[in-house]
Amino acid sequence: MSALNIYKKDAVLVAQFNREKSVNPLNRELERGIVETCRRVEDEPAVKAMVLTGGVDRSFCVGEDLNDAREVKTRADVEELIDRIIELYVTILSVTKPIVAGIDGYAIGAGLEMALCCDWRVGTPTTKALGWELKHGLACPIGAYMLEKSLGRAAMSDIIFGCEAVSVAWGTEHKLFNEITAPKGIVERAVSRAAVLGDYPEVTFRRTKQSRNRSFIAGLRDLAPGAKEILVEGFLGKSAQAHFARVLRR
Repeated sequence: MSALNIYKKDAVLVAQFNREKSVNPLNRELERGIVETCRRVEDEPAVKAMVLTGGVDRSFCVGEDLNDAREVKTRADVEELIDRIIELYVTILSVTKPIVAGIDGYAIGAGLEMALCCDWRVGTPTTKALGWELKHGLACPIGAYMLEKSLGRAAMSDIIFGCEAVSVAWGTEHKLFNEITAPKGIVERAVSRAAVLGDYPEVTFRRTKQSRNRSFIAGLRDLAPGAKEILVEGFLGKSAQAHFARVLRR
């Protein structure tokens, strides 16, 4: 079973997260699949836009697979994890064609952050977006940066320091979601929006997106050294390891 299900709807390429668990935890296979697909979209002239989604009746992504995270035990492990995750976000941000996120169920941690890399986000009344790291002993410098960059400082505080799922109304008001649709129509609506964006004149869209994302990418790269230091302290702490063990026992 592939971690990523890829298919085309006319000129839109759909990349559906396809982990065996319907909450779609992010593991190395899924990371690699997303990176490779982004590069394919960028290089393939017949593809005009892309959709990232967890699919119908499935979560977008609940963040890092805790089975993998539990194996992060040294400074080198943490640094390698941060390098990988930042490279994932930079790859998504570097695609010059439109990317739409179709988000139902949970979008947590890295899942929420991948959605923030997209140009347009479609949510549903049952979407639950949250950053719960701090209350479980995990630092969140990358997520805090991405949320503040995307939604502003006050909205970042609601998610990062609140550590609870934000309401769909809040998400719509603060532009976490650009639009809302019924859960059963999440993929169809995301594809429809991607097709609209993909029909825009290519040069003007590409140049505008590159200009908009340049500082976002630079900020992520500048953040990496400090984020590693912060996350080494938190990720290897007793509270984080206790959280991994508690969740995995369920």
